[in-house]
Amino acid sequence: MTAHFSRRLFLPFAGLSMIALMRVSAHAETPTVDGEPITEDDIVQRTRLLSMSTHKLSERQDVINLLTDEKSRVRDAEKYGVGPTNEDVDRAYLEMCSRMHITPEQLTKSLEGQGVHLDTLRQRIKADIARVNLARLRR
Repeated sequence: MTAHFSRRLFLPFAGLSMIALMRVSAHAETPTVDGEPITEDDIVQRTRLLSMSTHKLSERQDVINLLTDEKSRVRDAEKYGVGPTNEDVDRAYLEMCSRMHITPEQLTKSLEGQGVHLDTLRQRIKADIARVNLARLRR
């Protein structure tokens, strides 16, 4: 093989390698909300939960934006003294199960069967309660 031919083969692959490295490093950046990181597990778990509820795959950046907004919302609610308590989240979880005509154990098992941790749904519920509490505060 001539040097010219080798370079022609190498350059496109080098370019692809750089693109792959840029994508990996973009995923390696950990987004934070007030110093609290949004972990890769947070992103994966929320993506799975969204997929279960919408039957669609969500874009990674959309999930990160959603998690960022939710964490900010919960922080704001806590800052203004209207942050959801664990009892609020428990009550909402029980109400959700009741509306679905299943027991909390059945919903937990269903989530686990799809690879979603119960805490992921609880965080979503907490953010929803925080949103409602902040809206009431603004009225």
